[in-house]
Amino acid sequence: LIDLDQVVVNLARTHPFLTRENGHSFADPRVTVIQGDAFTMIPTLQTVFDVIIADFPDPDRDAIAKLYAQGFYQRLLPRLAPNGVLITQASSPFFAPKAFACIAATLESVGLRVYPYVVDVPSFGLWGFVLSARSPIAVDQLQLPVETQFLTQTTMKNLFDLPKDIRMGNVEINRLSQPVILNYQADPRWASYD
Repeated sequence: LIDLDQVVVNLARTHPFLTRENGHSFADPRVTVIQGDAFTMIPTLQTVFDVIIADFPDPDRDAIAKLYAQGFYQRLLPRLAPNGVLITQASSPFFAPKAFACIAATLESVGLRVYPYVVDVPSFGLWGFVLSARSPIAVDQLQLPVETQFLTQTTMKNLFDLPKDIRMGNVEINRLSQPVILNYQADPRWASYD
């Protein structure tokens, strides 16, 4: 885990409610926490991972937009195993549809196959994610290897079928030198989120 905010990590390690909810995961010897900015820390890592989960805040300012940029994803690729998968949260496809499409397009621009999907997150509403990998994933043949609270085999079978009103494409690639995602994220639809 790379996290910029040590206070949040300490809270997750010590608060009784949070430790119960996270199953005391920070006490697991397999977990290593690195405090720092993921953008600068990723190139210093030597480990190659089968799964990389990027759960960053929404790209609504320059400091965050770089974590959704082509240059950042290029930094991640050497850390991703040949058959590994990268998944990232991708904002709201309802309130910021072009930000959602931009994240998928930017991942594609570094040579990854992308599989965008949406789920209803109770505290956020309809939310977007993008699963990506170097090689094609037979999403219709994915099996659920563990018991989960939300995902079922039937749900997973249809997970990558986007609703008809969510359109991918027609966006620019988000680059470090040209963070177009900031404009996409600033969609006026957010005004109705309150």
